[in-house]
Amino acid sequence: MLVSCAGSVAQDPVLPATNLGLVNSFDGMVGKPGFVYQGYAQVFQTRKVVGDKGQSVSTGLKINSLLQMNQFIYLTPAKFLGGNLAFTVLIPIVQITAANESGPAPSVNPGVLGDIVQGTAIQWSDRKLFNRPFSHRAELSFNLPLGSYDMRYNINPSAHAYGIGAYHAFTLMLSKKVSVSARNQFNYNTRIQGQKQKAGAYYNGNYTIDLAVKPNLRVLAAGYLLNQLNQDSFDGDSRYYQNQMGIANTRERVVGYGVGLTYFTKGGTFFEIKTFFETAAINRVVGYRPTMRVVLPIQ
Repeated sequence: MLVSCAGSVAQDPVLPATNLGLVNSFDGMVGKPGFVYQGYAQVFQTRKVVGDKGQSVSTGLKINSLLQMNQFIYLTPAKFLGGNLAFTVLIPIVQITAANESGPAPSVNPGVLGDIVQGTAIQWSDRKLFNRPFSHRAELSFNLPLGSYDMRYNINPSAHAYGIGAYHAFTLMLSKKVSVSARNQFNYNTRIQGQKQKAGAYYNGNYTIDLAVKPNLRVLAAGYLLNQLNQDSFDGDSRYYQNQMGIANTRERVVGYGVGLTYFTKGGTFFEIKTFFETAAINRVVGYRPTMRVVLPIQ
């Protein structure tokens, strides 16, 4: 979810926004060299709030969001390490709302611009793994804190921190009708700009298996995982929130699972529609995450 909490000086920070189910099916494929636009729409609706031991927290808090992510990709003909060099920019637009049936609702920044992400990748296409068609990609990305942020608000579209992410995505065609795809990403964040809070490093991954029911239509089972790897810190102290605020564990975790459809047009446009349900969470709001993805080759 594209939210960042900032309130009291020593408030425990939430993780920056990341890719939770935005891309699943055929993630390791890009296509021919040229420009590609990918558009994503994702709704998040809170089901419950989960505490630091995985327990449900008795609260009427609801934080919902509507995300439109715009991604521009240029797959170059230039070769590097045996693959094609590629560049990408992601521009998120997000509308966040907050309500609380049992008390005051947290304040929400009315701005809608999330943090910009720039990535540089190497795409290896039309390879073989276990003698089956295999395409994969490695990317290094930088999160730039250029989105809407104001520390007067409890919830902001921007995390207001720099971040570095590295991921590997692949698609393996097990047969003409069945494929599996996965993306595994590791992320490191700096301190919130001008403050002492720092969210921990974290892993996130997307996974899918799909089955062709028609030549251009597939059904899929998909999932995602987010797992924070180390504790949040304050002024370099990773035990601050335990010692000063009594929070035994500041790490976040969530698992999403769902089903969907993918559809290819003859012109190369690709549609992916899914819905996710979240479980096994710690230190997060959890809920439902319907998602749509559109891929438009621009030659």
